[in-house]
Amino acid sequence: MAMRFRRTRPRAERLSDILARLAEPTTGPVTLGELLSAVGERSFGALLVILAIPNMAAGVIPGLSILLGLPLLLVSMQLLVGAERPWLPRRLARVEIQRSDLRRLIERTREALRRLERALRPRLEFLTAPRAERLIGLGCLALSILVFLPIPFANFVPATGILLFGFSMLERDGLVTLVAFGVVGLSAALFGGVAFAFSVAAAHTLRQLSLAAG
Repeated sequence: MAMRFRRTRPRAERLSDILARLAEPTTGPVTLGELLSAVGERSFGALLVILAIPNMAAGVIPGLSILLGLPLLLVSMQLLVGAERPWLPRRLARVEIQRSDLRRLIERTREALRRLERALRPRLEFLTAPRAERLIGLGCLALSILVFLPIPFANFVPATGILLFGFSMLERDGLVTLVAFGVVGLSAALFGGVAFAFSVAAAHTLRQLSLAAG
């Protein structure tokens, strides 16, 4: 009796392994354009992850989160309008990251990324279909704006949402998309609370100044 073996499609190289390979050379920088070329056809999801990680690992590469804020906004807007592949202006594509910095970042985050990659699988795929990607782009744009705001230590939650959106696109995991939208709501609530607290404090300060002046 002949046995039939089911053919399985080989799994694409994981993003954590791609980043580790890019960081292997001991010297020289790597550009955002080279990162974009390395991730290939999965570039939207991969770029969201790559640009979100520095904002989650604050202090590993000083100033990098600010530097990557503009590309993050740009990629989110392209996803929102339905672009087939992300595009970076030549000046942004030439932005360099030292491999020593990239290596430190990967060493700090690689195990967490691998655990997340192992947990993901295709499910609720209609939430990551091309039509749904515009909605994902809207969520990413909202989170990117919050990341870009100059509020100390406030990047982690919205950057986590962007990373989850990126991985949901990479692995076609719609359940993670739902979790990421939950993070959008949480981020909006947190930043709304901060804005309200600042407005109350500012109003109180102005009131005290007016009383003192009177």
